[in-house]
Amino acid sequence: MKFLKVLLAAVFLLSAGAAVAGKGGPLVSGAWEGNGLAIYPDGTIAEITHVAAFLFQDGNFMHGGAEFTVVIGESDPVINEGQMSGHIKGNAVKGVLGGCFAEAPNCIGAAVFEGKLSGNKLTGTVVDLSDGSTSVITLYRNAR
Repeated sequence: MKFLKVLLAAVFLLSAGAAVAGKGGPLVSGAWEGNGLAIYPDGTIAEITHVAAFLFQDGNFMHGGAEFTVVIGESDPVINEGQMSGHIKGNAVKGVLGGCFAEAPNCIGAAVFEGKLSGNKLTGTVVDLSDGSTSVITLYRNAR
């Protein structure tokens, strides 16, 4: 679940920045915030009450970090963090979410994500490979 939350956050953040860059490509750099919902293979539902991400961009590639808060049933909220990297093509964003124990390439991918940019909104799906959960997240560019 930890990796799923992080992945979801990353996917939304990556997909949320559809502002046009100089050459007509999407711009995802910056801060993003949102929330989402996840489901586990056994049918358990988790609410992703808050996602905060900060992304950097180099051409059609992006990377960054995310933090998300997950609540399953009546349990206490759990805060997870993760790192992400991905590729932007048109308004589509695809990548992995995980973490680096030191510097790259000592990184692991724990989730994959796909998202769609639409203005300052990103919608995406995250599949957590560590627990089998699937999440749907919506992020908005932070205007602060």
